[in-house]
Amino acid sequence: MRIPTPAIERLPRARLEEMHDAAETVLECETVLAKSGMSVVSEVLRGQGDFLTWERYPRGDVFDTETHCHYFYHAHDAREMAQGENGHFHLFMRPEGIIPGLEPWDLPGARIPEDGASRFVHIGAISVDAQGRALRIFTTNRWVTDECFYRAEDVIRLLDHFAIELAHPNWAVNLWLSGMVTLYRPQVEALLRARDAQIEAWLAEHPGSDVLEDRGLQNITEWPVDHVAQIGMLEDQLDL
Repeated sequence: MRIPTPAIERLPRARLEEMHDAAETVLECETVLAKSGMSVVSEVLRGQGDFLTWERYPRGDVFDTETHCHYFYHAHDAREMAQGENGHFHLFMRPEGIIPGLEPWDLPGARIPEDGASRFVHIGAISVDAQGRALRIFTTNRWVTDECFYRAEDVIRLLDHFAIELAHPNWAVNLWLSGMVTLYRPQVEALLRARDAQIEAWLAEHPGSDVLEDRGLQNITEWPVDHVAQIGMLEDQLDL
């Protein structure tokens, strides 16, 4: 399900400026990588052998133990991805290390580890083409990510803290991912809220089903990425 365009004119100026700064970071990372003959795709796959469907790259994922954030890149069968999609980055956070005490969403079929430190939540995924150009941002249910589900409003509280502050596998890739979450923050929030609404509607229509594992609901909400449109909206609001 595609969501409507979020109303960014309602955002405080400080948030708009933060998003504009993130746009500069995203564009700079894309430019520097391209000038170097690289991309966000080439760098997560570098030295990893053949690019295989469902394998996670780079091997072992990327974990920032200080920010409690991590990600991996992978691809599904082409029939399960967007047109032109090479793969996507799945982005995660560990709530207990950021805002202790957040309670998971106790949905039917939920698997909630007793140890809070073992709980991780998927904040969204970013699809890219073979050249590393972002195509869409989307949310999923659990069968792909094996996450511990939290309600959208709790996940949104975590978003200010998303950052991958590592040089591995490539510093520009990590800056790009961090910047994308900030640049498209209103869309990420809207995607998460719409995800919750879709899950609740699915439960009402399919009583007794395991909504978290239902492959018919694997990609719940999505937003097509458009840097030009996003930056244009920001500059209109900031009078730049």
